[in-house]
Formats: sequence, structure tokens, C-alpha cells
Amino acid sequence: MRSVPGLWRWRRNPLRRRSDVIEAWASLFTVGLVAVGAPLAGLAAGHSVGSDLQRTIQRQRAERHRTTAQVVAVDRHPLPAVDSDAAHGQDGTRVALVRWRTPDGVSRTSVLRIEARHGVGDPVAVWTDRRGRLTERPMDESTATTNAVAAGFGVAGAAAALACGARQLLGWRIMRRRQADWAREWARVSEDWGRTGAGG
Repeated sequence: MRSVPGLWRWRRNPLRRRSDVIEAWASLFTVGLVAVGAPLAGLAAGHSVGSDLQRTIQRQRAERHRTTAQVVAVDRHPLPAVDSDAAHGQDGTRVALVRWRTPDGVSRTSVLRIEARHGVGDPVAVWTDRRGRLTERPMDESTATTNAVAAGFGVAGAAAALACGARQLLGWRIMRRRQADWAREWARVSEDWGRTGAGG
């Protein structure tokens, strides 16, 4: 029993104070939160975020369509533009003017970034919404999974940090209370110190 630190707080003895019992229970509760509560909170958050992102993926896949545009003109000078599907993840890119047709047959043009190997007249893949306007590609499964996992770890870490912080705050308050009690005891003892029959 003596070899386990803090175990004496659970045993009845003359030196055990009420604050010792409170501190022991607080430590046990904190360990439970960090070991069980935080992971469960992280799993719940990750599952919730993952479900929301899956619904977002389904909605985007229903609303966005991959179509083929034709390069009308190219320019090597960088300009703010929407990335095309053809330039996704590529380093060697250029800015180009492309043309495509909407589902109702209307011709549209826009400036975007494409692979440098494409020239005038080449087809490039782009994503459009239901009205034929240029938009971003739908979110993929790997991105959704990464975001859900990150959210789960974030919530679990925040819950564990909150539990540990609350435990530290409680320990600090208990220590201040002990110091105040000790000060009162020393003040009482010092008044009787050295008197006959005081035991000093």
C-alpha cells in the first residue's frame, strides 16, 4: 500500500483531511475523463463531422458536373483564377481563357489555371454547377476522412486538456486552502507556545 503514491488518501488515518479525499476523487475522475471520456468525445465528434461531410460530398456530386472546355487563349502571366480539374495538383501551370457550353447550350468563357502543356484548342476538364457556371471540384473521400479524423483528435485533445486544467485549478485551490488552515493552526499554536501545561 505504501508503494503506491497517493493511495494513503483512500485509507482512514489521523492525518487524512477532507481535502485529501476530494483531491483523490478529482484525480480519479480526471484519469477517467482522459482515458475514456476524451476518446469517446473524439469518436462522437469525428463521426458527426464525417457524416456531415459525406452529405456534403453527395450534395456536391449531385450539383456539380464535370464537363470539357476548350482553350481559347493562353497567358504565362499569373492571374487570380479558379483552378481547373486539369491543373489540380500540378506545378507547371499557366493562365488561360477557356470556353464551354452550359446544359442549355449557352457558350461561356472564363479565366483559369491549366497545365502548361495545354495550348490553344486543347480540351481541358472543368467543373460546373447546374446553371453551367464554373465551380470547384466536389470534395473527395480522402479529404472528408482527413477532416473528420482531425476534428475527432481536436475534440479529444481539447476534452483531455480541459479535464487536466480543471484538475490543476482544483489542486491549486485545495493547496491555498491548506496553506490558510496551516497558517491558522500555527497562529493558534504560537499563542500557547512555551506556556505551562501547553505541552511545548
